[in-house]
Amino acid sequence: MRLDQDLANFMSSPVMIILGTSNDALQPEIGRAVGALVRLEGDVELVLSAWQWPGTLSNVRASGRLSATFARPSDYVSYQVKGRAVVVPTTEEHRAGAAAYIEAISAALEELGLAREVSAPWLVSEDLAALSLSVESVFVQTPGAKAGQMLQEGR
Repeated sequence: MRLDQDLANFMSSPVMIILGTSNDALQPEIGRAVGALVRLEGDVELVLSAWQWPGTLSNVRASGRLSATFARPSDYVSYQVKGRAVVVPTTEEHRAGAAAYIEAISAALEELGLAREVSAPWLVSEDLAALSLSVESVFVQTPGAKAGQMLQEGR
């Protein structure tokens, strides 16, 4: 599914990225990405710490189901993308993207009054892994009347 350029730009900006998966018993698991490489064709490569989020990786390997919520901390504008994901080899582009993302989101949070030492435990780059998510649907998650509304669905 192709992504709108504005949505791709938003997803590539300094936003918090929360990952949602579940295990075989459908118990939810959350994780946090430390970067996203957004492709207009509808693939999003998400980078996360395998050390910090082993359950997320295990769940993706088992089921392939993944949701990712992108939320701007200054105003809570948020979108959730859902689809199928696979674990892919981590590249230098992933590592560089994670480093740039961690710096950008840390600065954005600091501007809002959150000290870097507070956000540092959320933004771990130890043992980086990458997931390639084929986006199947997009939902508005910004608090308000449109929360939960489908923005796009692949056909």
